[in-house]
Amino acid sequence: MTPSNRQIRPARLEDVAPLIELARRSWLSAFAQTAPFPLIAWWVRADRTTAWYEQYWPEMLVLEEDGILAGVVQPMGSEINGLWVHPGRQRTGAGTLLLDAGEEVIRRAGHRTAWLTCSGFNVTALAFYRSRGYVETRRDRELHPSGVEVENLRMERDL
Repeated sequence: MTPSNRQIRPARLEDVAPLIELARRSWLSAFAQTAPFPLIAWWVRADRTTAWYEQYWPEMLVLEEDGILAGVVQPMGSEINGLWVHPGRQRTGAGTLLLDAGEEVIRRAGHRTAWLTCSGFNVTALAFYRSRGYVETRRDRELHPSGVEVENLRMERDL
């Protein structure tokens, strides 16, 4: 069911704590079934989410649905640097609204192509981006600090 009152707006300082919670839930939802346990354990211990949102919230757009933060997108230059939708709000069109909003920021900044990086472990996100016209342009493998080999896919879409 689609919420009756949806609004994409710039993030505000008072959104930081709910954004951290949203990002944690979304990340775990995306990776819990596909990523190796050492990667998940490292992510929990490192808690980079808190520092990231405390620093970068002014660059983010949020989707508020019926007064609740349902998702976030962070356009940076020509990159969709992050897009997360609360697990309870997925498959409602929230991700598409956020992606469209991020791409519009990129387009208005004069870029003709949007790009993003997606983990090979995040199979749901990969399918989402492909269904919205993003194509893989590069694949990189690296040894993550957790000791797990990770694969990241760069994806692009002409705007």
